[in-house]
Amino acid sequence: MRILALYSVKGGVGKTTAAVNLATLSALHGRRTLLLDLDPQGAATWLMEGGLPAGGVRQALKGKDLDQRLMETRYRNLSLWPNGPDWADMALEMAGMKHAGERLARLLERMGTRFDHVVLDCPPGLGLMADNIFEAADDLLVPLIPAPLSLRAAQQVREALAARKDAPVMQAFLAMVDRRRGLHRDFLAAHRADLPELLPAAIPASSEIERQTVTRVPIVHAQPRSELAQAYYQLWRAVHVPLAD
Repeated sequence: MRILALYSVKGGVGKTTAAVNLATLSALHGRRTLLLDLDPQGAATWLMEGGLPAGGVRQALKGKDLDQRLMETRYRNLSLWPNGPDWADMALEMAGMKHAGERLARLLERMGTRFDHVVLDCPPGLGLMADNIFEAADDLLVPLIPAPLSLRAAQQVREALAARKDAPVMQAFLAMVDRRRGLHRDFLAAHRADLPELLPAAIPASSEIERQTVTRVPIVHAQPRSELAQAYYQLWRAVHVPLAD
């Protein structure tokens, strides 16, 4: 089982739509895939038309009644672990448990061999939840918008990973790219060398991202030939080789 975490220290960077579309592409490629929504805002859950999470947070973190917590989606090979406001205290619950920084990894170990891929849609920020994500993930995929603050965000992730013995592999991609904007063009020209983790795939700014929140259908399903869907395909191709291990 390979675990890919869509993670950023800041929100509003296109993390959830990337998680949903990459999980969908994984399933379309025949991998038994779990989309695990770790964000109590539940955006990934809502986009996948999932319901509220079953049971309490503490019992879930202990890996009990897993089958009751997993939901099948309308897409073959794709399951969902939903999240919602009732689970907003997940990190607080973790803090009160033994091996607090390993709870997510231990939970995923209990999944056994039922999934080939797990895609984590992670809440922003650093702290105990981030520690759990870094411990559990094999690969960390960081969306960055083409603006100077992205350099700081990438550096914060690097520093957090450098402090760990067995850190996941960090990769990054640009999201919400509008090449008509001078600021975006200047950023791409000046700072690509400052981001050695940057993949060639870039997700364009598109009204189709907003449309996806209306239709609640991943763009790779709804409009597979669109520029946006093709960008997600390119991102998938960039990350799926290591995921296939």
